[in-house]
Amino acid sequence: MRHIVVPALVISSFGLNATVGADLPFIEVDPTMTTAFRERGTHKPFVSVGVNYFDPETGWAPKVWQQFDEHRVREHLRLIAEQGFNTIRVFVTVVSFEREAGKLTAEGADKFARLLDICREHAIYVIPTGPELWEGTPEWYKGRDRFADDGMLEAEASWWREFAGRFTDNPVIFAYDLANEPMVAWNTPAMHKKWNAWLEAKYGSAEKMAAAWKLPAEKVKPLGNVSIPPNTPARGDLKLLDYQRFREHIGGEWVRRMTQAIRSVDTNHMITVGHIQWASPVMLPSVWHYAGFDLEAETQYTDFTTVHFYPLDYPRPCDSPEGVPANAIYLQALLKDCSMGEPLTIGEFNWYGGGGLQGQAGWELPEKPVEHQVEWCATLLDVSRGRVCGWLNWGFADTPTARDISRWSGCWTTDLQLKPWGRAFGAFARESARQPLPARPFDPWLTGVPFDRDLALTDPAVGNEYRQQLRAAAAQPH
Repeated sequence: MRHIVVPALVISSFGLNATVGADLPFIEVDPTMTTAFRERGTHKPFVSVGVNYFDPETGWAPKVWQQFDEHRVREHLRLIAEQGFNTIRVFVTVVSFEREAGKLTAEGADKFARLLDICREHAIYVIPTGPELWEGTPEWYKGRDRFADDGMLEAEASWWREFAGRFTDNPVIFAYDLANEPMVAWNTPAMHKKWNAWLEAKYGSAEKMAAAWKLPAEKVKPLGNVSIPPNTPARGDLKLLDYQRFREHIGGEWVRRMTQAIRSVDTNHMITVGHIQWASPVMLPSVWHYAGFDLEAETQYTDFTTVHFYPLDYPRPCDSPEGVPANAIYLQALLKDCSMGEPLTIGEFNWYGGGGLQGQAGWELPEKPVEHQVEWCATLLDVSRGRVCGWLNWGFADTPTARDISRWSGCWTTDLQLKPWGRAFGAFARESARQPLPARPFDPWLTGVPFDRDLALTDPAVGNEYRQQLRAAAAQPH
């Protein structure tokens, strides 16, 4: 976000009698289906169901590694396994894992290795995500553009080579998640320089560029000095659309370089990117919120697509009863837009229950009982069944110091009591382990409404109009 164990048996999607502590097989894409992965070797189906894990007692943002408490972590993982969950996603951080640019910090890597050992005992797979900034920003990182600065790109690629090289033979790692909710910047010095280089390569002359943008030649600056367009809506503006395509190019180059770095030392593990829901223009708060990643082009590098989803369309589930069906429509539209022919997972999702938030970090959530969480989250499972092959709840337990929805979004309470949603999601995990669902098409009312993605990239109102059209179509008899 923007940001267990049965004493003798573990319920997991590779078999209900898996012995605690047994060696885990590597997990890989199943080329015959999109609703499950499979074990390497046995080809038994594997459906990834679990939580985004961070210790709720380590502050906000969580100091996951600076305050790593093996005793508490072990107890948390026991609870997770007991509910039948088989996967956790964890952030690795720059401060603990990359104190020196491009170099893997031994202390952080050793703590991660201990986490993997504990997870192996409980037959839980791990998705490391990062390196991220939860624990702070080192001096070498400050003020730099992660996606467009060549020095940053080389440092991150070097770090991934070391990290993946260290853990290449460890099957407890489910997949590498290159970043949590990456968003390509709008206007930085590195972006300006590469924008002009991209235009030079694409058009070759200001005259051709002006013609493509349908502008008089005198309205276009010479190549090398072309300004970045304003990050405000301009429906159909061709320069703005080109800039969004350029941002996709920057994002795509970052994915390419990181995956190539990993693949140079590790061919055992899958790779994905934990995309924010703004990676789809079905709903965008603003033009610049578009994340700047072409998910279809990305499939040439990644093994599966990951998207995050929170019910943020209006009305929200907490605003009125209509919020649940409205966001179910939004969710199905987003899943369709993000379905690229490779497996799709929901790497973060949830809602809240047991309290509220008033004006904290931009969150306005009215007080709701603990059961409120179940209504939306059960709907998300219903909509996504047969359309994705993995679900990870945000997060493990309610976090008392959190300033966003993490305060009330756990499967457990702060004092580690299982919430109604945790019980329901655990039952779903155990059911999914028995039999992956067959692939399910999207509803006819969705496929019958056209969506102009290019137009939506230049004006978020296009996405708003599209979702309204979908609501009208869904309301018709079928």
